[in-house]
Amino acid sequence: MRFLENFILAVPYLFLKKIPYAWLALILLWIWPPVLFSWILIAIVVIGLLMMDGQRRAWEARLIREHHEGPGRPFVDRPKMPLRLQLRNLALLALGSALVAWIFQGQFELGLWQWFFLFAGFTLLYMDHRLIGATTVYILTDQGVGLRFAPGHVDYRLFFSYTEIWRAQRIQVPKEKPLRWSQVTPTRQTDEGVLLTPRNRDGFTLQINGEVLLAPSDMEAFLAHFPPHLIKLEAKHESATSQTPA
Repeated sequence: MRFLENFILAVPYLFLKKIPYAWLALILLWIWPPVLFSWILIAIVVIGLLMMDGQRRAWEARLIREHHEGPGRPFVDRPKMPLRLQLRNLALLALGSALVAWIFQGQFELGLWQWFFLFAGFTLLYMDHRLIGATTVYILTDQGVGLRFAPGHVDYRLFFSYTEIWRAQRIQVPKEKPLRWSQVTPTRQTDEGVLLTPRNRDGFTLQINGEVLLAPSDMEAFLAHFPPHLIKLEAKHESATSQTPA
């Protein structure tokens, strides 16, 4: 199992995000022989999607195994884009795909439904982070906070020990977010969140040189599992962006 876990995690996420092109070839070549080639393309798409989900599961298992030693279970949160927004985006995608299919039907020997599935499938696979939300996972262990975030064609796998965090503050998120904030949320628009401030003035890592904004799906449960001495009372964003200690 460890070998399989290492293998899945070693596959670049950017490589897995190439499956929209396999879908494009699948639709374009669906009416052409050999038919076996179409089934191979279907298999590529399905395997790619399964490996994306497998990477999430493997990362969660490894992080918990390496950064949790207590008897209790770690808190795992997988926030999603609100369902109403997902349905709205998918409805707009369907309407847009139908319009494209109606305009281009018959072109390149492709019928109405082929154009529809070509445009809808490619867009959904390529822009899934915008249509249904970016893959986001928060894990609170007894040693720190694990984050996995896939806002596009690259996924970020992070772990901050509690000794690296100065405070975790529940805030109302302003419309204009400070440039120092790194947002790790399924959608860019969020009204409320938890701001993690690093002890180091230079940030948590070279790539994250400021605060990190999270948007838990269950705010109360998330804060209940966070070390109490790191939690600060809710405040406006001006105080949340104050200087960290030296």
